[in-house]
Amino acid sequence: MEYIHVLPGLFLFVGIIQIGGIWIMAKGNPEAYKNAKNSPVIGDHGISPISKDENEALILNALDVFHSTPPDLNDPEAVAQSIDQYFRSCIDRGVRPGNMGLYGVLGLSRQEVSEALTGRTHKLGSSTIDTIKKACTAMSTYRESLGSSGKLNPVTLIFWQKNFDGLKDVQDVVVTPNSSVEPEMTIEQIEQDIPIDVDSL
Repeated sequence: MEYIHVLPGLFLFVGIIQIGGIWIMAKGNPEAYKNAKNSPVIGDHGISPISKDENEALILNALDVFHSTPPDLNDPEAVAQSIDQYFRSCIDRGVRPGNMGLYGVLGLSRQEVSEALTGRTHKLGSSTIDTIKKACTAMSTYRESLGSSGKLNPVTLIFWQKNFDGLKDVQDVVVTPNSSVEPEMTIEQIEQDIPIDVDSL
């Protein structure tokens, strides 16, 4: 990595980095890079180092989902029990629960859950849907608690809330009719203002 003097007091760092097997030239302001590492939002690029024990816990949690036996989706009590077991498994493993893991223990994909909750399909009964909705609300509450207590990167929180909790960016646009100081013209006045090509008559 080398620094190039561009203007008085301004330096750019230039280097070669590899992304997806492709080597590209990268440049930027080194001071901005240093300051970004101290940002409360993207400090260390939003990525914390993972230890061997943490990685093992995450993998074991994924294996719990993989080896779980999906419940009878027509039995709301069995569905609730599977959801309860998933949350307790996360507590035992010391990992954070997630919607994908929750859907996984039920033998469902995110698309299947979305279609069922929005009424686009009728694969699940109303009682089962209500149970899954409560579980999703519990997940939303958990994420909100992480965010409000400073335990979750705000960018990650917003991403999850948009993808799983229905959060949307809303802009209010007020449209007012175009008012003119001049009074409305009559048809006769409009006709008089229209140029007439005499040669074409």
